[in-house]
Parts: sequence; structure tokens; C-alpha cells
Amino acid sequence: MSTPKDVILPTFNNEENLNEPIFSYSVYTVDAVLNHRYLNYTHKDFPNHVGILKGQYLEIEWNILNADLITISGVGLVKAVGRKAFYPTNATQYTITAKNKEYELSQTIYVRVFPVSVSDHLITKTPDIRIQSHQITKTPEVTKLPVFTVDRPVLNTEKPNAVSLHEVLQDKIVTKSFTQKINDYLSLNKPTN
Repeated sequence: MSTPKDVILPTFNNEENLNEPIFSYSVYTVDAVLNHRYLNYTHKDFPNHVGILKGQYLEIEWNILNADLITISGVGLVKAVGRKAFYPTNATQYTITAKNKEYELSQTIYVRVFPVSVSDHLITKTPDIRIQSHQITKTPEVTKLPVFTVDRPVLNTEKPNAVSLHEVLQDKIVTKSFTQKINDYLSLNKPTN
């Protein structure tokens, strides 16, 4: 029988990370009213900038590799993998810092809180539009078009001319419905004596 040989175990430097920390994180907007969670995407010109509406909050999920110490501003020390809700009321920033013996790296997430719901401004009030009825003169070819105004009263100083239907329709071929419309119009616009 042979005797066992000495086994040499490799030594580790207290399992310290000597490579640069690797950040992986996602920022979500949570709308409690709609009961929905949205992943925030940032523009390439403004990386790490997100916006939320008043009443919404953020969730940040992270997974940091090669780090011995990980902190988030306003929170303190955190685990390498986690998720945390943040409730900003005005523009703020959250910085995730990862440290090891050789490196210290940070990523800052900038948050802007919009005080008014953007959707409130998407629906505009319908303007008050009034149409001034058109005046019929002796010759229909010279009939004035309707005048449109928005939120201002129209002041028309011209008095309508009273003309008979026979004068208006002289030498014209018209339909029965058009004749009825002309009669209705003339009966509404009879001059008062």
C-alpha cells in the first residue's frame, strides 16, 4: 500500500476581485394608478436620464460583477444583485458605486419629475366657432361666403337686402330642396318694420 502524497491547495487572496466591476442595471417607471410597470429607455445623447410623472415612482434593478463593495446614494450598502423602489418628488440623481481592491466605478441615473400629467395637455379645448350666415343678393353668383370667426363676435354693419324669392330665382333652374332652403332663409331674415 502506498502512502498518501501531500496535496497542495492553491491560495486565494481573500477572494478579492481584481478586475474592473461590471454594471448591469435597468430602470423602471411604476404607475400605481394604472397598476403598470414600464421599462425606461434612454436616448443615446442623454444616457441614464429618465423622466417620470408626479405620482409615479422608479424601480432600479441591478446586477454588479467583480465588486467587493456596492453602494447606492441615499440607500447605502447593497447586495450585488437587487431591486429597490425610489419615490422622487423633484429632479434628483441616484449613483451606484462599485469598489474592489483595484477599481472604483460609478454609474449615475438622473431622474426628472414632471409636475403635470402630460396627457392633460394633449386634449385641447374646442374653440368656440360661430358661422355668420351668408347674405343673398339679387344675383346668386355674387353670394357672399360664410365668415368664420374664432372666439370673437362678428360685427356686421350691413343690413340684409329684402328680395323676393322670384327675384333670386329668376332665370335659374333649381331643385325643390334648394328652393325650400331659400324660403326658410328668407322667412328668418324678413326686415322688421
